[in-house]
Amino acid sequence: MSTFAFDSISSSRRVPGSQMEFSNVRALTGLPAAVQKVLLVGQKLATGTVAALTPKRITQVAEGAAFFGRGSVLAAMVARAIAVNSSTELWAIGLDDNGAGTAATWTVTLTGPATSAGTLAYLIAGQKVPVAVASGDTATIAATALAAAVNALPDLPVTATSAAGVVTLTFRHKGTAGNDLDIRLNYYEGEVTPAGLTSVVAAGVAGATNPDLTAAFAAIGDVQYQTIALGFNDAANLTVADTEMLSRWGPGRQIDGRVFAGLSGSFSTCSTFGATRNGIFTTIVGAYKMPSPPWEVAAGFAGVAAFNLQIDPARPLTDLVVSGLLPPKPGERFIDSERNILLSNAISTFRVTAGGEVAIERLISTYRVNSLGFPDVSWLDVTTTATLSYYRFSYRARMAAKFPRAKLTNDTIRSIRAETIALARDWGDAGLMEDVDGFIAGLVLERDSTNVNQLNTLMIPNVVNGLLQLAARIEFIL
Repeated sequence: MSTFAFDSISSSRRVPGSQMEFSNVRALTGLPAAVQKVLLVGQKLATGTVAALTPKRITQVAEGAAFFGRGSVLAAMVARAIAVNSSTELWAIGLDDNGAGTAATWTVTLTGPATSAGTLAYLIAGQKVPVAVASGDTATIAATALAAAVNALPDLPVTATSAAGVVTLTFRHKGTAGNDLDIRLNYYEGEVTPAGLTSVVAAGVAGATNPDLTAAFAAIGDVQYQTIALGFNDAANLTVADTEMLSRWGPGRQIDGRVFAGLSGSFSTCSTFGATRNGIFTTIVGAYKMPSPPWEVAAGFAGVAAFNLQIDPARPLTDLVVSGLLPPKPGERFIDSERNILLSNAISTFRVTAGGEVAIERLISTYRVNSLGFPDVSWLDVTTTATLSYYRFSYRARMAAKFPRAKLTNDTIRSIRAETIALARDWGDAGLMEDVDGFIAGLVLERDSTNVNQLNTLMIPNVVNGLLQLAARIEFIL
């Protein structure tokens, strides 16, 4: 009996001569590269040229504004994603506002007059909005100038009107995103409000009713995006994401991915919200009084994670900088004990470097408890699921390449076992798995008892863990 088979050469040919065919079943060695694709999901404006629910490949920042409208949530997400990661394949899909929604408003109330010249140094959604003030300017004059300055910046997510010293800022989208808008004065050192003027920012109408994420997932079908960033963070849409990602990770679809969202709120708000979540494949990054909005936080953290997990899915992401995001001021940052509690309540955290950069501290899932309600850390770290995803991808790629159209015989089973062991050694050499010998000892391959065409394999990989804490004891002598 032949120990190999031809793909294109038949033994029934009678014409004399030689025939040779080429096969690539042995061509590839080592581990395959798992190329990442990032998808941004957010609200678009009517000025965008790409229709809602249409996935679009993005290569330039200007495309985000053109495709989805200047000042839109999705345009800002595109800009942030490219700023942190310009090499990973990037896609975006826009959603129209929910017609039943409400746009958030904010007010800036000025009092005066100014007794000295200077600049009102506003920061809106992390973007500078400077307003020149002359000595003697009344509150009405200053408010009129602020509204004009806002409307002169089309990439801001708000428009402005002014009346009698009060500026009303209206979010460009309906929905809850506008409720998370950060508006502040004098963020940077050295910025001072001109004497005689005061400025008070207050929330106005609360934004309500987001678009439904279900439509976006339906639009992308079974296309795999390993990293997905959301432009909203409401509980209903995060539940949709949890459900969709469980389906995508299942054996029927095998199009693994992870969803990222940003959350703005106090320690109490973030920890309380996190305690309501339990998704294995969703990650929420929390912040308090962060100038950069949550939709940019989601895009930025997703972009950095995608780039680095593609290089090594098991290596911790701790201390990687998410460039361009503006951190909270020192007195408004979560302290160590608060961040530790947040990490126990499904909220991922960041640190601020000495240079004022936002850097990942620990990215975790929102999974907290098992089906019986008991605490469970098995799916905690993002790197765990990223590594498991790579195991599956590389195993499927290796078996497809080595055993195309194979027959199920004892010889085939022995070959598959040998190839699985070789792959496990590659995982070990790449630092993706510990205890290769233990993996080999526990490896089981057996024919299915009911399906004669199915080979069942049991693998027990020891997933590599990240070095996230280093503890030491010093017993000193005098």
